[in-house]
Amino acid sequence: MTAELEVLHDATTRLERAGIPYMITGSIALSYYAQPRMTRDIDLVAELSGRDAKSVATLFAPDYYVSEADVASAIASAGMFNVLHLGKLVKLDFIVRKDTPYRRHEFGSRKRVRMPGFEAWIVSREDLILSKLAWAKDSNSEMQLRDVQALLAGGADRTYLERWAGELSVMDLLRKNLDAGHDA
Repeated sequence: MTAELEVLHDATTRLERAGIPYMITGSIALSYYAQPRMTRDIDLVAELSGRDAKSVATLFAPDYYVSEADVASAIASAGMFNVLHLGKLVKLDFIVRKDTPYRRHEFGSRKRVRMPGFEAWIVSREDLILSKLAWAKDSNSEMQLRDVQALLAGGADRTYLERWAGELSVMDLLRKNLDAGHDA
C-alpha cells in the first residue's frame, strides 16, 4: 500500500471511530472511477460544526500536524483546512461541507466502496463530474476538464448531471463535454 493510501486508511478510520461523516473526493476519487493521476494531497469533504474544531485537532494528534485555529476558521467559513501526516509527509485537504441544497444532496449520495485494503465513503461519479465542472468554471482548468471527459467516458447518469448542472451554473460546460463525444 502506498503512503497516500496508508494515510487515507488511517484518516478515514479515525473519522469513522469519531462519528464524523466524510467522503473522499478529488484525484483519489478520480483514480477510483477513471484514471490514476499523481496527487500531492488527499481531498476529503467532512460534515463539521462549530464545536468540532478541538475534537478534530485532538483526533489527529500526535501523528499529524493540524491547527485547531485553522479548523475553527474553516468550519466558520465553510472553507478548507489541512492536516499533515508527520511521518509520511502526506497532506490531507479537508473541505467543510457547505450547507446548500446541492452539497447536502451530494453528501447524501456518497457511496461506500472497497479501496485497497479497506472500505471508505466516496463521492459519486456524477457528483465528482459536477464538482470538477464547477472548479473548471471558476479556474479555467484544462486538467479539470480532462478529468471530466475521463469520468464521462466511464458512463454517468445524464439526467442527474443535467438536473444539477443548471443549479451549479455549469450547464454550458457539461454540454460541451457531452458533445465532445462522451455522451453519458
